Amino acid sequence: MSESERICFPDSFWTPMGISEHISLHPAWIREETGHLLFLDLGEEAELLRIGIFPKKRGFGEAKRALSYLCSVYPRVFLEVGASNLVAKGLYASLGFREIGRRKDYYSSGEDAILMENRLTEGHS
Repeated sequence: MSESERICFPDSFWTPMGISEHISLHPAWIREETGHLLFLDLGEEAELLRIGIFPKKRGFGEAKRALSYLCSVYPRVFLEVGASNLVAKGLYASLGFREIGRRKDYYSSGEDAILMENRLTEGHS
């Protein structure tokens, strides 16, 4: 899992201890050949923390499948994403996520964080 995190996020990976602590307390989606999804199970809602797909596996719908499943299980899924991360924001919008707020200068780079949510509605997520 630590190697997956380093491959998917070379500039901002979680430490092995951080990953181990998270997985010991929270569910995770892990596919050794594809990547991983880490989230918090908050009962009726989930907070997406990380979605990492190996670079060679990107563009084949793996992230969308994993996140779609998460959205089908929880009535509300929320997350934050860097304002300049257009690929991730496009993925989230394609699954029905909408912007609900913004944290100015949230990241160490000075970039804003966009807060997004997906609420399960009858017939789709």
